[in-house]
Amino acid sequence: MRQKNKILSLPILGCLMFAAPNMAWAQNSGDNGGECSGGLCGTPNQTGGGGGCGCGGGSILINNSDIGDTYQFSDDYDNDGFEDDYDNCPFTANADQLDADGDGVGDACDICARAANEGQEDADRDGVGDACDADQDNDGFPNEDDLCPLVANPNQLDTDGDRIGNACDDDDDNDGIVDGADDCPLSAEPNASVCDSDTDEDGVPDSIDNCMVAKNFDQADLDGDGVGDPCDSDSDGDGIGDLQDNCPGVANSSLLDGDRDGVGDACDDRFCFVVGNGSSNHCLDPNATFTVLSYPEVKMNVETETRLPITANRENAAIRYVWTVVQRPSGSEAKVENPRGSVTYSNAYEYRYLRDQVAKFKPDVPGDYTLQLSAELIFPDDQFPEIRTSQTTLSLTAEDSGDTSGCSATSPAATLSLAWLLGLVGAAGLLRRRRRD
Repeated sequence: MRQKNKILSLPILGCLMFAAPNMAWAQNSGDNGGECSGGLCGTPNQTGGGGGCGCGGGSILINNSDIGDTYQFSDDYDNDGFEDDYDNCPFTANADQLDADGDGVGDACDICARAANEGQEDADRDGVGDACDADQDNDGFPNEDDLCPLVANPNQLDTDGDRIGNACDDDDDNDGIVDGADDCPLSAEPNASVCDSDTDEDGVPDSIDNCMVAKNFDQADLDGDGVGDPCDSDSDGDGIGDLQDNCPGVANSSLLDGDRDGVGDACDDRFCFVVGNGSSNHCLDPNATFTVLSYPEVKMNVETETRLPITANRENAAIRYVWTVVQRPSGSEAKVENPRGSVTYSNAYEYRYLRDQVAKFKPDVPGDYTLQLSAELIFPDDQFPEIRTSQTTLSLTAEDSGDTSGCSATSPAATLSLAWLLGLVGAAGLLRRRRRD
C-alpha cells in the first residue's frame, strides 16, 4: 500500500498545483478578462489541456505551442509562457512578470508602473494612470490647483465660487436646481446674457449641452447616459474605458478578439489571425489560398534551442513539411533537428508536432539566420484544390549575452522546470509524512 501511495503522490500533487491557482483566479477575475471570462477557467479540452488528470494541467507548457485561441478559451493569450490565470499581463507578453508597484498588474501593461493602481484608472485617457499623472484630466492645471481634477476644464470656471469647477459641479449656480433641470444653470437670478452662454462655443447653449467643456456639435451620446461622447470616458457604456476598449464605439464588455489584431470581434470587419506578436497585417486569412506564415523575427542567445513553429491558415489539415537553413553567419554549422515530417493537429492555427518529431534549431555562433519552411497539403484543399504548397521564412538573430527581446524560446521551459521542481519537492515532503505515519 505504501508503494502505491508513492506512485500516485506526484501526479496528484501536480493536479493540485495547477488547479488551485486556477480556482483562485476564477473567483477573483471579475472584469479582468482573460481565460476565465465567460466562466471558463483552467486549461480547457479545446486547447489540448488536462495533462491526463482532469485538472487543467501542464500539457500546453510541455508542448510549448499555445499561441492562443479567442482569448476566452486561450491558455496563454500573449504567448509569453505564463498561462492567463497566472499572468499579470495576460494580453501583453512579459516573460519576466515584473510588477514594481505590487498592484497585481505587470509593468509591461501597467499604465502607472511605479504607483499602485489596481483599477488602472486614467481620467484623461492619455495612457498615464491617475495614480501617477500630475494632471489627471490633461487640461494644463496640476491636480492640486485644479477645480475639477478629473474633468478637463481649462477655463477653470466656477460660477458659484464653491471651489468646484462648473465642469464637475452639478449645480453651477448653487440655486438648488441641478443643471440638467435648470432653465438657467449659470445664474440664480436669470438674465438673457447669462442663460444663453455657450462655454465650449459649439453652438449648443450650456443649459442643454450634454458636454459643456468640449465641442460636440451633434450632441452625440452613444450609450444614452446623458454625457456627451467627448466627455464620456466609456462612450459605449460597456464598463470598459475607451482607452482599454478594443471596440470603443460598440458595447463589448467581453473584449473578445478572435484574430488577436487588437480590434474586438464586435467591430472587426475581417478575420485574419495574427501570428506571434506581429502587426495586424502579419496574419493568416482562412479565406485565402493555403498559406504558412513564420513568426516575426526571433531574438535569442547562442546555444539556446528553440522549437520551430508551423502556422497555417487551414486548421487540422494533413501537412507535409521541410525545414531548411538558407542563410547562416560565417563559421556556423547549425542544422535543424528533425527537419522533415508531417503534422495533422492544430490549435488556433499552430500545428502540434508528434512528440518525437519536434523540429528544433540551436544557433552555434552569433549572427543572423534564415530558416525556410516548405509545406504541402497531403490532400487537396477544399477551397482551392489546385494550390497545395506554400513557403515562408523565419528570421533568427543569435546574440552572445543574456538579455534578448522579442520571442523567447526559454520562458515556457523555465516555467515548466520550476513547476516540476516544486512538484518534486512537494512530493518528497508528502512521502516523508506518509512514512512517519
